[in-house]
Amino acid sequence: MKLKILLIATLFLFNFACIVSTSDEKTVEADDEQNELIQNDEPQDKLKDLEEKMEELESGKSDASVIKHVIQQKPEGAESVQVDINVGACRMNISTGSKQLFTGGFAYTHKDWKPEYSYSVENSIGYLSIKQPEIDDINFDDDDKYVWNLKFGKQIPLEFDINLGAGLTDIKLGALPVKSFNMKMGIGKTTLDLRGARKSNSEIHLEGGVGLLQIYLPENVGVKINILKALTDIDTQNLEQIDKNTFVNKYYKKSKVTISIYLKTGIGKIQIE
Repeated sequence: MKLKILLIATLFLFNFACIVSTSDEKTVEADDEQNELIQNDEPQDKLKDLEEKMEELESGKSDASVIKHVIQQKPEGAESVQVDINVGACRMNISTGSKQLFTGGFAYTHKDWKPEYSYSVENSIGYLSIKQPEIDDINFDDDDKYVWNLKFGKQIPLEFDINLGAGLTDIKLGALPVKSFNMKMGIGKTTLDLRGARKSNSEIHLEGGVGLLQIYLPENVGVKINILKALTDIDTQNLEQIDKNTFVNKYYKKSKVTISIYLKTGIGKIQIE
């Protein structure tokens, strides 16, 4: 897949937007003003949830070129779900807010950019997959949009496996029942927000990346960070170093649950707050 993308500094200014689809899929077209409704640029989503956003989009009349559709997925008997996400270049937001297992919204300017989606259940385990399509050449012009807004429910434990290419990624895991989270980062800016109440331990593995990684730690939850390898600048000023590669926050071994983070990063900067 050939991606004509600017250098790292330009990637931080990406203006793409990607939104995913589900078993009940709807497609609409919207203008630039409507497209802003599905972009999750603010720290907190001021609209109730993605379903309402997309209903607003579908009720409007427009002949503009931005294509949008929604997927809503029920658990269908799954007691836990493995989530596999592969994306080459886009703006992606992951958070809670779905009334179902999953609600995804996608926005893109070319029909063949439509993400590939699948879901199945085997032995009470759900397998949810979202992939950017394999296309020989994707060129992003100034007016192109490619955004994924992925929202998950709070009822069923989740295990994430994410492969990122280039772009801006905003992930809010604090309110989600995440058992494990594995992410291979690409080029660009990635924000991982772990703030929020947690009921069980979580293990997070972060690998690769060229650019900026921002990690926001929760209050009153113990965190241990193991830096396996890093060719980057890491801000650990609010953490205590207990050995050569391990850092902890002040709640470590004091809270009922613990978040364990393993960093094996590339070139760039990591901010931990």
